[in-house]
Amino acid sequence: MNAKLRKFTEVGSSSTSDSSNTRRAELSVAVYVGENGYVQNAGFVHQPIAALEKRAMTGPVAIILHRTDGASVQSALNSANSGIGTHFYVDKDGTVYQTASLHKHTSHVGRIRSRCYEASNCPADEMEEIRGFGWAPKRLHDHEKGKPYPTRYPMNEDSVGIETVSRCVKNCGPNDKGTPEWETPTAEQAESIANIISILQDAYSLTDTDIYEHDLISYKTAGEGAGLWNASGDE
Repeated sequence: MNAKLRKFTEVGSSSTSDSSNTRRAELSVAVYVGENGYVQNAGFVHQPIAALEKRAMTGPVAIILHRTDGASVQSALNSANSGIGTHFYVDKDGTVYQTASLHKHTSHVGRIRSRCYEASNCPADEMEEIRGFGWAPKRLHDHEKGKPYPTRYPMNEDSVGIETVSRCVKNCGPNDKGTPEWETPTAEQAESIANIISILQDAYSLTDTDIYEHDLISYKTAGEGAGLWNASGDE
């Protein structure tokens, strides 16, 4: 090779760069929902569970907060193979598992309550009609599902579910007296829940009013969705 064209140095003959010039820069990467409906660049574990994904999602227009009432994330993920479960699971250490595409809805809400009846602001004739249903969750759900959101509560078809590994610790059985008490989410879980919510709010233009506790909109054990998140961000 012509010496004038030589642009490399023999191995062992070069000097090393100063350490200040070799530090890797930390790059900021955008967090977004990919074409497959999975959140990208957020550090989530993608663990698709085919049984969870139903028909196409409308929106989503809302987020529903749940507790697993189980001791481990693995038991919750195993249970999700039954076809009932949420899009996200948050482990005790804050690890987030995404198990279903945000393009698909999952079975996680159940039958919804009547929003106007709970708020005592239905038209008088509708209040009377609902009273006439008695204890009939299916009939009430069928009555409500024809309404547009947010006139009604969100349903499976248009909401994202976030499940947090957390157990009921007191007054948990059907024959127990008193309000059920649940484990408080760990600091890591609280941070991850807030992060998921923030990502979804940005992606789908949701507001704090679009976030619901499961037991307040459906027929679940009292407090099952409580204390997992608050809009102010206070601990």
